[in-house]
Amino acid sequence: MRTLQSYRFWLLLSLAGSIPTWAQNPASLLSPAAERLQGYVRFLASPELEGRAAGSEGNRRAAAFIAEHFRRIGLQPVGGSYFQQFPLVTELRIGTATRAEFTITVERLDLPREMWRSYTLRWNAGTQFVPLSFSANGTASGHLVFAGFGISAPERQYDDYEGVEVRGKIVLILRGTPWDERLRSKLVREKLREERHSIDPRYASLRYKISEAERRGAAAVIVVDPQGDSANVLLPLSPETRSPLASIPVIHAQRVEAAKLFPRDRSLYTRELEILRTLKPQSFELPLVQATITVELETIEVEIPNVIGYLRGKDPAYAHEHIILGAHFDHLGWGSFGSLAASREPAIHPGADDNASGTALLMELAERLARQPLPRSVLVIAFNAEEHGVVGSSYYARHPLLPLDSAIAMLNFDMVGRLQDKLILHGLGSSSIWQPLLDSLAPLFGMQLSTVESGFGPSDHTPFHARGLPVLHFFTGLHSDYHRPSDTWEKLNYEGLARIADLAEAILRAIGSRPERPDARRTQAAASSQFEGRLRVRLGVIPDYSDHPAGLRLNGVSAESPAERAGLQADDIIVQLGPYTIRSIYDLMHALQQFTPGDTVTVHFLRNGARKTAQVRFEELR
Repeated sequence: MRTLQSYRFWLLLSLAGSIPTWAQNPASLLSPAAERLQGYVRFLASPELEGRAAGSEGNRRAAAFIAEHFRRIGLQPVGGSYFQQFPLVTELRIGTATRAEFTITVERLDLPREMWRSYTLRWNAGTQFVPLSFSANGTASGHLVFAGFGISAPERQYDDYEGVEVRGKIVLILRGTPWDERLRSKLVREKLREERHSIDPRYASLRYKISEAERRGAAAVIVVDPQGDSANVLLPLSPETRSPLASIPVIHAQRVEAAKLFPRDRSLYTRELEILRTLKPQSFELPLVQATITVELETIEVEIPNVIGYLRGKDPAYAHEHIILGAHFDHLGWGSFGSLAASREPAIHPGADDNASGTALLMELAERLARQPLPRSVLVIAFNAEEHGVVGSSYYARHPLLPLDSAIAMLNFDMVGRLQDKLILHGLGSSSIWQPLLDSLAPLFGMQLSTVESGFGPSDHTPFHARGLPVLHFFTGLHSDYHRPSDTWEKLNYEGLARIADLAEAILRAIGSRPERPDARRTQAAASSQFEGRLRVRLGVIPDYSDHPAGLRLNGVSAESPAERAGLQADDIIVQLGPYTIRSIYDLMHALQQFTPGDTVTVHFLRNGARKTAQVRFEELR
């Protein structure tokens, strides 16, 4: 762990050549605030920081830059450091024990079975197969079962598991779905059916497929690509896709190797072709193939920082209360995960809007407040690993450096650099003060607002609203450069960013000075679009996507939801819902599909290590 002094010394040396470069391009037409904001963004989105991926050197440089800014303007460290360290898996390696071995018996109808001969086929780890990043470690043995695309879709009258028993066996499945027209047009020579079958991302998800196999008792899963040019290209072993972990070994194999396991009369190619032609399952057991799969994944874990600065309030009567300001400073690095770029070639994803813009605004507000403090205190947090699933903010919410009950509100800034017609604000319903306050302030800054009631969403405000805080999440909207290498500094609206800073400062001064704390109201979270159309009931939980081996940890629960009425709360870990074991969000979604509005079931959960139960009565999903 580096000290702040070593960070500062290293920062001055490493940036010595960069600072004059900024000065060579003075933005003479920008206001002073906009020029400052542009300088922050240009550094954070510079090629030297290589996209600020969590755990990377560029991410550490960004953290040092922010911490040095906090020190320079007079923010204080909390607990002696500007850095709150937390663990993150940054690399996965294939252990030496990893193997895939198959004993194949050759059928001879002219001989009794005891005289049939067998031979062994072994795959090389790393070249002919790789474990998936979320695979469990361990060994599994059993007969092989081909289960098509590994899908059970009752609404489509399609079930790859119908008529085959996979409990205790090794299941081989194809990626994708049988309704993918691109696959069908390549392989099915006869005229396609008149009706169009859209690609369903829910059923194409590997997480979904593995959960289906787990629920049916499969011992392990082998994933193979459909026929195509890239059918033998193995998936990367990426730690960003590790959570939540599966409970069984899962590997991805080259198609050319997997095809050798099938009998000639029922080859992998012909079975896939028949599924695509008829849209009917072609699953079967291969009783003459005994498989043994061993996965040993070694994790390389590092400590990465949230960057935190504290500004004490000037009024002793209110300084014990604080406002939290947040923005995440990490991004996608070279685009190994999360990239929406058309090319698969690695490229720096600068993340100027996502989220150098929010970090710059955070730094600007911190400096303004340091010059003229509020009566109440302010805690400024640059979160890390948001792109991994709000990991840094969830960690802080579970390990706060100041008591959360002394926090009165949280303001979050994520992608605020592309202001056009309207500023989007989420969390309007999280306090009754937001609407009148915004109605009075927005016109003063010529700002048109588009508001969203819910205080939940895919950014760092969610863990705080889940714990009862009023929140406002600032956002200027998605665009064609989102999660692409083209999200560069020169495309941002810096005068617009300065206007957002003006509005945010006015909001802070209003709530930081008023005698009463903002009242807190719980809001509801929208159902995930990934599962839309498959659920009839509502539970109302906010999952924490960081991994937990025992079950599904909660960031919180929605207001007036079945979960809230059952007494569930933030940090509870759901382990069972009715008869269904819960280890991940996919297990939970599958379980919820089995219930109808009005059903009452027992939910089993862990709270502070103790197992508890409660009764949940489901209501209709609207």
